[in-house]
Amino acid sequence: MRAFGASIVFLFLLLAGTASAEETSPGKISAKEFLEMKLDAVFPLIQNMNKKEADVLITQIREEARKSWAQSDNYFFLVEHLTTIRAIEEEQNRLKGLAWVYTLGLALFGGFVLYVLFRQRKLIRELNELIKDR
Repeated sequence: MRAFGASIVFLFLLLAGTASAEETSPGKISAKEFLEMKLDAVFPLIQNMNKKEADVLITQIREEARKSWAQSDNYFFLVEHLTTIRAIEEEQNRLKGLAWVYTLGLALFGGFVLYVLFRQRKLIRELNELIKDR
């Protein structure tokens, strides 16, 4: 029972997203078979899934979990919410890093433009002095 719950949590965390109730196409693996597989065999299947297949599998896993644990919906909601919070925080950190990259790029570009303008003014002054000397 404990391994079954741990498998559900692990798969749910990997496939977290919106759960839409759609039927799987023929030939696809069922949630029960998926949960009984070893983790080494599960990873290739998860990597090849698209969003629609993942949503269907999550729905099936929830249905399987309800059979053995009536309060599983509360648990899944909590895990999904916490996973979403963590994903948002990670994305915010990435955006902060990206903002620093853009700021640094803008500063370097601004410095380059100022350097070019300064050199251009200096060259214009030198040319004007050469013209005046002739």
